[in-house]
Amino acid sequence: MGNGVKQTDTYRTSDLYYAAFLRVAGVVLNGVERENRRVYFVFEWSDVIHELKKGYFNETAKVPARSYADEIRAMKTLTHMQA
Repeated sequence: MGNGVKQTDTYRTSDLYYAAFLRVAGVVLNGVERENRRVYFVFEWSDVIHELKKGYFNETAKVPARSYADEIRAMKTLTHMQA
């Protein structure tokens, strides 16, 4: 859980649902990378990521439900395009 990694000016996570949450929360998605069989979502680093992560995993964060569902579908499409 919480497998995000900050690398210089980017932040990567392989957690599709957390990545969708970050997108809905307004964090800029730079792209998608594949390492072996794992897909990583690469975000532009932002100082708010730490607070967003805490809210997401503590279940205190709030985002629009429909936007979140739409973003999950979009992220799934991105993972299949990387196959």
